[in-house]
Amino acid sequence: MEIVKATEAHMKELSALLKGLDTEEYSFSEGEKIAPLIQEGNYYIAIEENKIVGAIGLVIIEESCEIDALITSKKGVGKALIDFAIELCKKEDVKKLWCWSLKRYNAIGFYDKMGFEEQFLLKKHWCGKDCYIFGKVIK
Repeated sequence: MEIVKATEAHMKELSALLKGLDTEEYSFSEGEKIAPLIQEGNYYIAIEENKIVGAIGLVIIEESCEIDALITSKKGVGKALIDFAIELCKKEDVKKLWCWSLKRYNAIGFYDKMGFEEQFLLKKHWCGKDCYIFGKVIK
């Protein structure tokens, strides 16, 4: 598996994968949502056998890096993408990796395994839905 920056050539396949995050109220998979992150070099994709098997959007603001989106279609890819994000944070001297995740995604176990120590449940936080905030200090 290889992790590379996404390009506009990946848009259609990336959009199809991101449909797994879409809700009734919001579409993560729309081209106009994906394109700016790709153009700014903030979307990374995991490729295996010429197919996208995972994606992560990373937005660095000062000493913090937000995971804008994370989705995979294969076991083990999420860990590889988080490990990639941690290494990118170290390279960029970023002190914190964090994200929010809708409660319905059931992501607590994953982020616990990845070493995210901070966890907060925010009721009715996003589009009236409960969300978790996960955070990891980069050492």
